[in-house]
Amino acid sequence: MGVPRIGFIGFGEAAFHISSGLWSEGIEQIVAFDAMLEDLAYGPLIKERAQAAHVSLVSSLQQLIESSDVILCATSAKYAVKIAEDAVKFVKDNQLYADLNSASPTVKKEIATIIGASGALFVDAAVMEAVPPYRHKVPISVSGNGASRFADLMGAYGMNITVINDKAGSSSAMKMVRSVFMKGFTALLLETLSAAHKSGVEREIIQSIGGTLSDRSIVELANLLITRTAVHAERRVAEMEEVTNTLRELNLDFAISAATKIKLQHLVDMDLKLYFNGNAPERYEQVLEAINEISQVSN
Repeated sequence: MGVPRIGFIGFGEAAFHISSGLWSEGIEQIVAFDAMLEDLAYGPLIKERAQAAHVSLVSSLQQLIESSDVILCATSAKYAVKIAEDAVKFVKDNQLYADLNSASPTVKKEIATIIGASGALFVDAAVMEAVPPYRHKVPISVSGNGASRFADLMGAYGMNITVINDKAGSSSAMKMVRSVFMKGFTALLLETLSAAHKSGVEREIIQSIGGTLSDRSIVELANLLITRTAVHAERRVAEMEEVTNTLRELNLDFAISAATKIKLQHLVDMDLKLYFNGNAPERYEQVLEAINEISQVSN
């Protein structure tokens, strides 16, 4: 194959930035189909972005697929299966169908089965960072029977692709698990800084948290925080009760703090303190193994 023809199903922010980057790498045949093209609110922005990225807009899914070697679905997880069901009517052997939506492993496996019926190759593509700063070079983890071919083909045009394996769902599992932290951390930071701002200690809190996070690696943090929490969860449950009371008095939302209290109480109920004889283990993996062992026994 020479220079691949690229087709985007959905032309939102991610597709716009990726396509503009690919065009700069020498891929000139890029098309897009977006169901919102004629929408009064979203249509003008889609057309503006397409013109800026040198992307040709087409009027149907069939036209897009017939004009593409590599199909990138970048819409929304809630539409991904239905789009695959529509797309499979037109895709052919050896076409690559990559789903970039943030969907669960189960959804990606379902799409792989649907697309696989046509003989096309499926790529479970998990975008691992925000797209705009990186454009087409955003880190993407891929799995599925088309993963290696996708990486070889698109890697030649500057895409930053890591192949996980040939099983659809593996890349999305990474994405979903990572989102537990990234989205949860963002929500936690928002709750923390809202309280700090209202209490007049915003600068001090940022400096304090910054010192904790920047002075240690993630493994060092896990070994420090998770191991000690395993044996001190009961005391921390009481502290989080005071935290939620404080946020309530500030008339602020405390959903994350309340959830933290529930999570800590779960550790108390597992009696991890007794499991470790009151002594914090050295490694966070020991806590994870204990939780798994106790959970299996209780089930």
